[in-house]
Amino acid sequence: MKKIKIVLVALVLTAGFAFQSCSSSDDSSSGGGDCPNLASQVAEGNFRGTAFTSPGGVYKDFSFGGDPLWRIDLYVKDRTGGSCLFPEFEGTQDVILFSIPSLEPQTITFSETGENTLNFNRIVGNVTEVELAVCGTLNITSYNSNTGELQGNIVARGQDGSVVNGNFALDLCN
Repeated sequence: MKKIKIVLVALVLTAGFAFQSCSSSDDSSSGGGDCPNLASQVAEGNFRGTAFTSPGGVYKDFSFGGDPLWRIDLYVKDRTGGSCLFPEFEGTQDVILFSIPSLEPQTITFSETGENTLNFNRIVGNVTEVELAVCGTLNITSYNSNTGELQGNIVARGQDGSVVNGNFALDLCN
């Protein structure tokens, strides 16, 4: 039950930060022109000062009876235990979070003040640290309903310099 409360608090805080954030500069909705170009590679980058290559991740149905909403957890490091709903990682829980309205092929542009946000999240104990993306693009390229695999690519840069860039394949978390 404690894990459920922690996850719910983290989600509420993440949503709150996403809606309350504001930019210190007057960038366009794409977050300015200094986002990296998309690279043809496995998703990798720099998460709060540490280089990483993503081992994959999961997507989850967060619709709760309303409009369709799928949350994506792109892992920064290997999961060491737990479940897809309550993953455990060695050290801090570092995850790149964003949402999509459907599993269909689509392109989404991220900004720190728009309706589409991406968070570089770090959970340390009971504290969630959020770094919003100031720019970025997500492409969902395919969804296989037989295997549940969702594929795409992403490039994004965070407020404090975190970066993710490349291709990903995700499993359904149910």
